[in-house]
Amino acid sequence: MLRLCSWSERPFFNTQRVHFVSSDSKGWYMLPYLVGSMTTHLVLDIRSDGLEQHLAQHLVAMKSAFSNVLNLATNLKTLVVKVEREHERVLEVLAGFIASLPFLRKIQVPLGSSSFPHALYHLASSTHLVFADLTIYPGSLDLDQLQFPSNAFPNLCTLYFTSKISLYTPFIRSIRSSTLNSVRLTFHEHSPCPTETFHTLIQATCSATSSLHVFELTITAPTSHRQLSNLPTAAVLLPLFAHRKLEELVIDFGVSIQLTDADIDTIVHMWPSCRKLRLIPVDAERRNGEVTGWMPKATPRGIIALLYHLEELKELAVEFDASSLDANDIENDESHFPGSEWQPAAGWDGPLQARRTSPLEMFDVGKSAAGDPLKVAGWLGVLCPRLEELRWTGDSEGWARTRLVLRKIQQLYGSYAFG
Repeated sequence: MLRLCSWSERPFFNTQRVHFVSSDSKGWYMLPYLVGSMTTHLVLDIRSDGLEQHLAQHLVAMKSAFSNVLNLATNLKTLVVKVEREHERVLEVLAGFIASLPFLRKIQVPLGSSSFPHALYHLASSTHLVFADLTIYPGSLDLDQLQFPSNAFPNLCTLYFTSKISLYTPFIRSIRSSTLNSVRLTFHEHSPCPTETFHTLIQATCSATSSLHVFELTITAPTSHRQLSNLPTAAVLLPLFAHRKLEELVIDFGVSIQLTDADIDTIVHMWPSCRKLRLIPVDAERRNGEVTGWMPKATPRGIIALLYHLEELKELAVEFDASSLDANDIENDESHFPGSEWQPAAGWDGPLQARRTSPLEMFDVGKSAAGDPLKVAGWLGVLCPRLEELRWTGDSEGWARTRLVLRKIQQLYGSYAFG
């Protein structure tokens, strides 16, 4: 590479996309030779090998490289920065570079150090930025240092934000957008969050935009011992009901949301175009505590409402009491199954010959109470003929047997339909 660069001052001046990896200071001096006025997409992969031993040389080389890139890559539209771990001095140099890029449309970067408020203000003022994936290390930052323009992120469409709740709150309250439609939030907290915090976060986000299509909220926190009465309910979702075009909703508080069949009926009415609905912790490790005496309140009747009326639903994660399938005698009620004289639910304004099956492909039942494997599998097999994956949390012989029976039913149906 050195010989090539000595032969031509800019051997790659026509390169549009550059992926640069460096773990030593000498590598940074090569970066200006790889970019030019045609470069629109730049990925910087900053490796930490040997960083501590030669930090001063690294920082000098990075500053020099960034200064040259600013002069050469004048049409840079996308910047992606990968850093193996938080390092305040490196993040400080990076923040200065970001604050000098005028035309970025997409950015995926970590921010930290005392310099990041200036870089964040620069991004918030940009009329070009449409996609931002920000991981922010607040450190000992005084939140009073954060300032935002009056019309922050005016054209932002997609926001991914990973940090602390205390930093996100002033950030999102600075935004009043008609373009922001996709928000994915991840928070790592050092102490358990009260239920009121969940509602406040959702309310602040919903107030920042007029039309959410995608909303994901994940909170990891230490284990807490909540009373049954302190579990979040569907009330935390109320601000989201104003966003009727919601297509994907993922809520992971680390604890279950108590849903009733009535709550599910409201969800069906409010988000008719929903394709992905996850309202339980993603995996067992995300559950930060058990609640004595907890049982899901939703029943198979609520699940039927979801599967019948959300006609585009492909992924579902909701907890319910499958053991009540027998008690409600749903499997014998012909009004729930294909070929019956189906009666529309109250408020249903669709065609009377509604679709009888769901396009659901993945169903995560979490800690749902299992029922009779044969009856539950038969019920799911009829409702969800395209179901590819059935998941649950922890060890459950009941759900394991249900999945086994369901696979047998699907195999038999496949042999009958195509054999």
